Amino acid sequence: MSRKLLKRESRTTPSFKHSAVLGGRNRLALPPKVVELLGIQKGDVVIIEVNGDAATIRPVRKSHAGMARGVYGDSDHYVARERDDWE
Repeated sequence: MSRKLLKRESRTTPSFKHSAVLGGRNRLALPPKVVELLGIQKGDVVIIEVNGDAATIRPVRKSHAGMARGVYGDSDHYVARERDDWE
């Protein structure tokens, strides 16, 4: 049996360098272009990974868990109805 290998498309993100100045209380203001490219906004959480003398900033994506809550009605009622159908 042969399996066809699927090539995953690579996600290319524009790469650039930009300077920023460390302010009072160690606050660093990100350039607007960085904020836009990362898809973040005020109040979002980011992960800062330090490797030697370099740092990488990555956004923490919000979980999709629970986003359909209530769409299908009361889950307890649904589960009970499904269990009744098993008998």
